Parts: sequence; C-alpha cells; structure tokens
Amino acid sequence: MSGRTLRYILVGALALAIGIPSVAIGFGEGRSLLLGKRNPSPSGSKALSTETEIIASNGTYGTRQSNKKDGDGGGAIYGCRSNPGNEPCVRANNLKGGRAFEFATVGKEGGRIETGDASGAPFTTNATGVATGLNADRHGVLDQVEPDPVTAGVRPLTRASVQAIPVWDLLAREGLRCQVIGWPATHPASGPATCVSDGFAFGLPDTVRPQSLEPRLLPLRFKPNEWTGDELALFVPELTRIDQDKDKRLAKLAVILAEAVSVHAAATTLLETDEWDFAAVWFGVLGRAAEIFPDETVDEVYKDVISGIYRFLDLFLGRLLSLAGPETIVMLVSDRTAGASEWRDSVGRGARGMLCATGPGIEADKLTFGTGLLDVTPTILSLFGFSPVPEMPGRAIVEITHRPPARALRTPVQLPKPEPDFADAIELEDFGYTDSIAASWRAEADAARRRRDLHLARVLMSQNRSEEAIPLLQRLSAETPDAIDIRLFLGHALFQHGRIDECRSICETLVAECPDSPYASVGRAHLALAEGAYAEAVRHLAAGRGSWGMIATLDAVVGEAYLRMARYQEAAAAFRSAVATDPDLAAAHEGLARALLAIGNHEEAAESALDAIRLRYDQPGAHETLARALRALGRKKEAAEATRASEMLRGRQSVA
Repeated sequence: MSGRTLRYILVGALALAIGIPSVAIGFGEGRSLLLGKRNPSPSGSKALSTETEIIASNGTYGTRQSNKKDGDGGGAIYGCRSNPGNEPCVRANNLKGGRAFEFATVGKEGGRIETGDASGAPFTTNATGVATGLNADRHGVLDQVEPDPVTAGVRPLTRASVQAIPVWDLLAREGLRCQVIGWPATHPASGPATCVSDGFAFGLPDTVRPQSLEPRLLPLRFKPNEWTGDELALFVPELTRIDQDKDKRLAKLAVILAEAVSVHAAATTLLETDEWDFAAVWFGVLGRAAEIFPDETVDEVYKDVISGIYRFLDLFLGRLLSLAGPETIVMLVSDRTAGASEWRDSVGRGARGMLCATGPGIEADKLTFGTGLLDVTPTILSLFGFSPVPEMPGRAIVEITHRPPARALRTPVQLPKPEPDFADAIELEDFGYTDSIAASWRAEADAARRRRDLHLARVLMSQNRSEEAIPLLQRLSAETPDAIDIRLFLGHALFQHGRIDECRSICETLVAECPDSPYASVGRAHLALAEGAYAEAVRHLAAGRGSWGMIATLDAVVGEAYLRMARYQEAAAAFRSAVATDPDLAAAHEGLARALLAIGNHEEAAESALDAIRLRYDQPGAHETLARALRALGRKKEAAEATRASEMLRGRQSVA
C-alpha cells in the first residue's frame, strides 16, 4: 500500500431474504397406486398425512412422466398451498454438485413464471446514492428490478440500471488503485476498478473483475450449508427449540450470514494481498436480518440475533481496521439503525443515519452537522485532492477533510445510458406483429414501470421539483385510480407547487371516499393554512384531535397554525402537548421556543431551543431562535455563537 488510503465500509438496509427449506423425511402409507384416479381420493379428509418417497438406484432417472397425446395435454402438475416463506411446490436438490434442473423444448417459448402480486417492495437506492453522490433521478436506480430487453419483462437489478459512475471508478480513471466488494447494483463485475460484485456470494458467473483474480477469490465463497449447529447457536442459542419444517427463519439467517462471510473473505484477501489506494465494502446483513426478525414480532428464541450480528460485524470491522493500518482514513456509514423503518408514521419523522470516521487529521469525538448520504462521495473525492463536482448536490464534510482540493476530475460523472424500454415492440404490435413471450411478461413489466415512476416522482418532490413530478403522478393516477397513495402524493405535489384549488379537489374526493380517514382533518388544515385561513385550519385540527387522539405531529401542526395567527399562548399549549406525547420530536421543541419567545419568556425559550438542538443539531432555525432568546437575556457572546452556527448550517443545507 502506498500514499493516503481510504477504507470504506457501509452497513446498509438492503432487503433480500433467500430461504433454504429443511428436508423432511417420511414414508408413504403403503396403499396401492390407483391409475386414472386421484390418490388417495378427492376427499381432503382422506389425504395422505405423511411424505411419500420414491427411491431409485439406477443410471438414468428415478421416475419418468410423459403424455403422448399429440397437440395438447401436459406432463405433470404439482400443486400445494404453502404460505410465503414455507416449502415451495417443487424443489430439486442435487446432492453431488451437478445441475439441479434442466428445461428443454423444441419450440420457441421456453416457459414462463408468473406471480400473483408484482407490486413488490421499493428497493432502497441509498447505496447507489452514496457511491455516486447523486439523487436517484440522476443515478437511475429506482426499483429492485429492471427491464429485461430479451423477454420484455423484468429481471433483478444489475449494473445496467446505474446511469452514473461510482466513486471507485472515478478514482480508478484518475490512476488510483481501487477496489469494491459486495456493493449493490455492481453485477456483472466491471472495471476499471477491481470489482467483486453483489452476485459473488450467490455463486453467479462474472462476479470478479479482473478475471485473473477468480482462482484466488471464487474458492472463498462461503455456502449456507457450511454452517455447523454450534456456530449458528452463537446467534440463536436455543435453536434446538425451532421446528425447521415450519419455521424457515433459521435457514434464512444462515444465508445472510454466509453472504457476509463471503464478502468479508473477498475483502480481506484483496486488502491483504493487493496494492490499493481506495476500497469500498458493503455489508447488508443487518438490514436483511431486520427484515426477517423485526423487533415487534421477533420470537423469544430469536431475541439475540441482531445483537449477535452486531458482534459478528464488530469482528469483521476489527480485522479490516487491522489490515488498513493507522495511516488509513476509515469511514463507516449507515443510512439507518438496524430495524429502523424509512418513516415513523406515529411521530412523522424519517430515519436518522450514522457516520463514523477515523484516521490521520480527524479529531477524536468531533461531531458533524447537516450531513447527508450524498455528502459521502464529495468527501471521498476531496480526501484525494479533487474539487467538488457541480452535478453532485452534496458537499465535502469539512470535519473529515481539511485540505483544499487541488485538481478537477477528468471524467464526467453521468453516463449517457437511457433506461431500456419496449416502445419499439409496442409499435410493431400496432402493425400486427405479436410476441407471446413478451405478452406473458407485460403485466409484470408494467407494474415495475409504475413503481419506478412513483419512486422517481417522490425523489423529484424531495428536491422541491414538484412541477416535474406532477405529470408522472397524474399519469399513474389515471392508470391506477384505486391507488389512494398515488393520489395523496399527487395532492401533495400540487400543494407544494402552489396549485391549491387542484389539491383541494383531490383532497375533497379522498375525504368523500374515506370519511373516517385520520388524515382528513390534517389535509383540510394544510389547505387552509396555505390559503391563509388560519382559523379554519384550527377548526379542522381540533376536529381531528377529538376523533383520533393527541398525536404529537398533529399537535405540532396545531401549534404552527396558532403561531401564524399570533395566538402565542394557544401555540405554546399545543407544542407542550406535542412534547408530552413525543419528547423526541425536535420540531415541537423548536415551535415551543418560538412561541415562548413571542410571549416574552426568554429563559424558557432558550431552554426549549436547546432541547431542539440536542435532538437535531442540523436545523438552523433552532439556532436562530436560541440566538434571539440569548440576545434578549443579554448573553451576547453566546448569542453570536448561536448565530454563527445557524449561518453555517444554512450554508451547508443540500438535497439528500
């Protein structure tokens, strides 16, 4: 290793659970097989209660089923009623290492796979945002799947969806020796940086670049069935209590832990044996474990899993730090804590992430404020002496990087790679050409396209680009008129863009359709606030409080309405109610500080502002309110410090 090097480990919330069902062993009930009949009978009460085995020992196949009728008639049907996460209807195991299945046809259509629910959960784009320094509308990753140009359907997310150059490739093009291991959306592996893709742990082809590394790295892949019971007992001490025929979570745990081990093995091998300047390693095991073992539903037997994984990753991190050495800057980044959802509906707050850094020039216990995920890549570039890229909305974190940049990147960060679509195929269909394969996948492709459009609209709205989001949401609303969430987003975009009359029309329609919705009063109140009808807003909010309780965010909105009406005593009472309901709601403390400041209670106003700052230091408004309160108390020096903090934070605010 030479020069200043940076090690970068990201613990993220990537959600992917792959089950390994346990193998049940049983025997048939000894009855003769009746040809041309349902065995044992159509009656469910007479169905077999144990497993039937057909065991062979020959050089061809154990069983063979065929239908010789020409023109129609299938070979076999396998049906079951297994719930999600339990046994599949069909499973093939090769216990020797060869192929588990093979399909062949003399025709053009190889077959198809259909799902009853193609909606799926949104794929987190945070990993790609960190790696590129761009929002999702720029880097292109908006869903967990992408269009498949071969079938006109969808396929799992790959590198093809990424429309921006990640930081390791930007630095590699500048001559630095870079490595990336296990990062989402890096499969198939590609350069110029050394790459071990996110498909490596699953045994996919083309997971290592350059290919000359394959003999060294491929044997390092750790398979889930390599775990021993004693090893898994470190995470689930009472695993013998688990009925693995019914509960597949232990098998899923084995899979995600094996993936982490595979990534760690590849990372430590490359760090220890190759010359490098920058390395990026992704461990997604915590996020996946939180999906399998959510806090609110986890059984007693699994209560130690998350803490065990933390200890496991601590060992990994210790080894990586040892290999990096004291001369290396190391950053540990997570977009949320384990088990934290993207949005806490009960209090109206988004998840808060974590950033830790150590190395030369970084002051111990130094805090960073106003920092977001999109600041990570500009910070890395700055550490290597490169000036900020105008396309990146983030900033270099000055608490980590101190030296001024001396040069500019020679490579543009954006890739001119449009997302594949099927417009050409649709035009051909207009002239009478049809493709049965494409048609069979069309519904799933359409569902994926709608998800991408919705995610894109939300990303645009987060950047206050509601004018661009509105056409997307209007089209989605027309295509799926029963999707209430899309109409809510459309209403919010119209509200954000100042088209209040159109927003009111949507809200009134939704209220008429869902009169008992707890959001009805809040929606009407927001419209009234936008129109300056503060008294009307308070009436709506008061009705909401009476119908569905003293929710903290509702009380905070009530307080804001009273502030705009200059009714400061009522505002203070509403904010106090919000604080009593949720003491961790920074906005309520800040609102209370403003109300108390207006009343003239400067001492308590300063205390409330400090409470808000303690919870969310990165909010400049709280510092500004604190400065005003301290100034009124004659504490001018402290007030000046609060003013400087407010100005500093306002200068740092960026879309993230």
